[in-house]
Amino acid sequence: MQIKSIGRPEFDRLLPLHALLETSIGEEVDWFRDAVENTIGTLAFSPGNSGWSYAVLRRDWAGGFQVCDLRTNLCSLDAARIDFRLAMAAAERNEHSIFHFGSE
Repeated sequence: MQIKSIGRPEFDRLLPLHALLETSIGEEVDWFRDAVENTIGTLAFSPGNSGWSYAVLRRDWAGGFQVCDLRTNLCSLDAARIDFRLAMAAAERNEHSIFHFGSE
């Protein structure tokens, strides 16, 4: 699976109303998507929880995004990045409930 780092503007285009997500996981610092924009995710830091978090979202049957994996209170950015990449890959492999956009 190819995971591409993207900026916040592109993430905002894919998931315009993600402020509620940020209240759950903390201040978003990195954003990612797969090659066909079916799986997206973000890494965040929450000073209140003293830890790193992430959320992985997949397209649903209607073309919107739904959270499929959310983790909080990871002890370091490196640990969060490793776990996040594994979660993105797992979400991509679980294709039976994904609505594909674009070509592969």
